[in-house]
Amino acid sequence: MSSSPFQALVFDLGGVVVAHDNAVLFTRLASRCRPDWRPEDVAALFRQSRWGTGTPIRLFHAQLAETAGYDASWDVFIEDWSCHLDVDASMLAVLQRLAGRNRVMIFSNTNQEHWDFVRKASGGVLADFEPYLSHEIGYEKPSLRSFQVVAEKAGIDPGSCIFFDDLPANVEGARQAGFQAEVFLGEGWLLALLAGRGVALG
Repeated sequence: MSSSPFQALVFDLGGVVVAHDNAVLFTRLASRCRPDWRPEDVAALFRQSRWGTGTPIRLFHAQLAETAGYDASWDVFIEDWSCHLDVDASMLAVLQRLAGRNRVMIFSNTNQEHWDFVRKASGGVLADFEPYLSHEIGYEKPSLRSFQVVAEKAGIDPGSCIFFDDLPANVEGARQAGFQAEVFLGEGWLLALLAGRGVALG
């Protein structure tokens, strides 16, 4: 691995490496609930809890069944639960190139079931990029503590690293924790920015 201007390149998953559309998710879940339950009702129920910090998703499945009449088994629920996720093969290849000559990390707000799905969809490749996952560390972006925990666990100096996320609030959270950080604007933009910063692209 050659010398890099950054100690680590840190990437969000959703909206960067994994395409996702929550409207698709909530519409799918609502389709198996009572007729009076709309996608926005399912979304509101979901947002009542912090599922990204380790609360078991099985509890949401149980809530949907009890409150909304969701009528599918756990195995079918898991299919519904991940129906809105799609690994971006081109961005995955970019991270693989970068990892050949840089330390590449992932920091994502997620849950075990979504992580299992995207890891499998990537052929296991995502697990090679030193993942730091909110449901495992117990904190979610954009909290200051979440970025501090990642830095502590990874043994990195935030100021010597750069973080990319599609959400401005998460980028601001990273900056508050001392990271260099940018709002992700697409693959071409990313490659141009890294090249301009002297990052070896592999």
